[in-house]
Amino acid sequence: MPYITHGTRRWLALAAWAAGLLLFLLLGLWNLNSSRRDAENRLISEAGRTAAQLAALLSLPAWELDELTARTIVMAAMEDDSIYAVKVQTKRGMLEGQRRNYQWEPVPWDDEIAENTVQGMNPLKMEGRTVGSVEVYLSPRLSAEEQALTARREVWRFALAALFWTGVLLLLLWHWGDLARLRRLLARKTDAALPGPDASAPEKIVLGLSASTAEGDNAPDGRDGRTPQAHGAPVSCFAPVNPALGRSFQRKHADAWQITAGLFRQCFARAPELLSRLYADGETAGLCHLGRMLELAAPCLGATRLAEAARAMQAALNDPQCETAALAVEECMRALEDVLAALGGEK
Repeated sequence: MPYITHGTRRWLALAAWAAGLLLFLLLGLWNLNSSRRDAENRLISEAGRTAAQLAALLSLPAWELDELTARTIVMAAMEDDSIYAVKVQTKRGMLEGQRRNYQWEPVPWDDEIAENTVQGMNPLKMEGRTVGSVEVYLSPRLSAEEQALTARREVWRFALAALFWTGVLLLLLWHWGDLARLRRLLARKTDAALPGPDASAPEKIVLGLSASTAEGDNAPDGRDGRTPQAHGAPVSCFAPVNPALGRSFQRKHADAWQITAGLFRQCFARAPELLSRLYADGETAGLCHLGRMLELAAPCLGATRLAEAARAMQAALNDPQCETAALAVEECMRALEDVLAALGGEK
């Protein structure tokens, strides 16, 4: 199987996490929209059913123009809090009508509808003849409260699902060892964003180092390691570390390679034994960490074989289906032993 790098694996995990959250959000929105449509359909059917019932009760008073009976029936219907207004219309004009004010109390009809209501209409019939119509307006207040409860429930459901999905992502990153890498990356970026100790006088530092570098480069016999006092400049005007000067020094002095080789030999003298013990104990994370250190340190010596062996060992250990992990660890151990043996013979 092809080797998946740590960065690619992290991006795939983050993409799966974002896709899961988007799916949960879409499901919540779909439930809210479905609940709203169901509430609207329920109000429409309720308004039509109420209008039909009132039309059956008001057919005789409307035929005989009995306003008192019609008012009594309408007032009884207005006892239902979900009804916003009732209007009874005949061919001769309006027979009776009531609506609710801002305090939700019944008041006489005045042709003003102040709320977003749902209308239901049914004809008034007497002996097969249409004598008028009944209009019923239902308020969506109760359904709005139900929708608010549904929205609150969906928010809690999405929050719990997002928390669970985030926990799964963190467990995967912890299992892969990526949390420690992310912490180190954030720490390096934070340290790089912080100002240096002499950030208040950057021009003096740059000028002093440039002068020192120029004199060192122009020295015919390579004497570029003079101290700042030789130029009459105080020590405080120089930066503590300058990578450019360090690389220039290493290029001009062959002894710098011997110093690097000595440091490598001192740091990784017991690394072969550590590799064997970590593999015997099944410490995959420790093996990968040591492999990354060898992969980064080997190019400083020109140890190409060791760098490739360390990289192949990490790939084999990170692949759960790889059956040659032991051979990869053995090859890395052998390459490291050869490098240490070669460095031990250097004078």
